[in-house]
Amino acid sequence: MGMKAEIEQALAAHAAWRKRFKDFLGGKTSFDVAAAGDSHRCQFGDWLDHEGHRLMPENRRLEIQAAHDEFHRVADGIVQKIRDRQFAQAREDLAQDGALNRASARMIEALVKTRLYEPAAAMPAREPPAEPAARAAGAADTT
Repeated sequence: MGMKAEIEQALAAHAAWRKRFKDFLGGKTSFDVAAAGDSHRCQFGDWLDHEGHRLMPENRRLEIQAAHDEFHRVADGIVQKIRDRQFAQAREDLAQDGALNRASARMIEALVKTRLYEPAAAMPAREPPAEPAARAAGAADTT
């Protein structure tokens, strides 16, 4: 599978985790709340730890990992706020412009940058420039 396809799958895994987490918070499904704060226990984290690192430069992987860690810290914070009955603060974190969506957006932005990055070895070879004589002959034929 190519890099772009793997990153598309990683983005889909992240979206699915977010949906399950929000469904859990809405009382629609069960969820392992102990895993909320662990960025290595979700499908995306597993991919990043074991496969994703080979697809991108180290600085990009570290940027994505930091954003992913922050996303899980926020999710864990939301769980803790609910346990502590700080419902207003949890709702703020879950709002459209809240901390969870901001952390998710940072991670997605870094992934999209990676998806657009193609290693030089994977780039199609460019055709060599035409020989000067061939270019001159082509220009002469434009009468």
